[in-house]
Amino acid sequence: MEAEYLGLGILLLLSGVFSGTETAFTSLSLMQIHSLNTKFGKNGEIAQRLLERPDRLLTTVLIGNNLVNIAASAIASAITIRLFGNAALGAMTGLLTLFILIFGEVTPKQIAIVHNESIACAMAPAILALSLALRPVVWIVGSASYVVTRLSGPSDGNAPTREGILHVIGHASTLGVIENYKYHMVKNVFRFSDVTVQAVMTHRTRVFSLNQSLTIDEALPEIVGAGYSRIPVYHDNPEEIVGIVLLKDVLDMTVAGNRSTRLKRIMVDPIYVPESRRIHRMLQHFRKSGLNIAVVRDEYGGLAGIVTLEDVIEEILGEIYDEHEEQEREKIVRLEDGTYIIAADLPLYLANDTLGTHFETGGSAQTVGGYLTEHTGRIPHKDDVISTTHGEFVVQAMQKKRIVSVQFRPATSD
Repeated sequence: MEAEYLGLGILLLLSGVFSGTETAFTSLSLMQIHSLNTKFGKNGEIAQRLLERPDRLLTTVLIGNNLVNIAASAIASAITIRLFGNAALGAMTGLLTLFILIFGEVTPKQIAIVHNESIACAMAPAILALSLALRPVVWIVGSASYVVTRLSGPSDGNAPTREGILHVIGHASTLGVIENYKYHMVKNVFRFSDVTVQAVMTHRTRVFSLNQSLTIDEALPEIVGAGYSRIPVYHDNPEEIVGIVLLKDVLDMTVAGNRSTRLKRIMVDPIYVPESRRIHRMLQHFRKSGLNIAVVRDEYGGLAGIVTLEDVIEEILGEIYDEHEEQEREKIVRLEDGTYIIAADLPLYLANDTLGTHFETGGSAQTVGGYLTEHTGRIPHKDDVISTTHGEFVVQAMQKKRIVSVQFRPATSD
């Protein structure tokens, strides 16, 4: 009699052990799995071996758990019939189910989530031995399960995705495990290969350039006033960039007394790239060429703008200012009334990140201004109101036929 009670108690304990073991193994992250052998030695190595075949591991644990629960149910039924007769069998079944639910399922699983590494490694040798002892049964059950799984369709795979990794890092940032700026840097790195030169370049209307016919004596005051170390040089038309003059070469010629030398004589050949060039390719191009500035051409071969190495690096690190550079106003500013003032050259993906929107472009638009032009199908005018599913834009400032800034009022959710 006492042996039956003892056996029932042991079986209930084993039910909890199997349930906890299942949760401990299945809740391990990839990072935790890779560090098991370092933290737990031999047991960690055994756990890693078991995780190489998760189907066999899960089948072994579930078979063990079901055998234990069935045995516990049989012993409990025998005790109930002997003491209270068949009439109490239903009540005992319900009571046993409640005990198994509390002490054999819910509680062990909650404990296992908190201590998944230590529990998985502690149980690894026993699970390995059980899988070897039950190998024929595990093979039969596993094979049947595999056939049914294949009939249900192909596997989506469990490889980590970019979105999954970013979600984990974002959650870590929310919890304070990593700083917010680090999260944004990692996010920018993952998005690096998606951004084009068009999104980061200086538009042609803002490019500072000089005529190649100017002498160093004539050009030096303008160069010093602009504060740039690399200056595009044009032939007859500012739209026709034919070279790049380096400030170092200008100063060398000045020190040597050759102030009458024309810029044409000291300029270097420029790099020409299309607007569609991805910035990670642009970074490689800069590293190979040794020149940190490139001329961006549009689809018709005309001047679209200028892109520099600094523009590319800023996509990861954020805006970089030197000692003599005046800091620009933030490209997106939230006002007290809940609206936003947005620079039209703000990359569209940054607008989506900040505003929590999903503005999508069906063409080549990379900036907020480009999106609005594409959305309306024309060049907007000052004070134009442009409605979208995410909110309303009002064009605040224009420069020639280019949008400079807009005000955005998010749509109110019902």
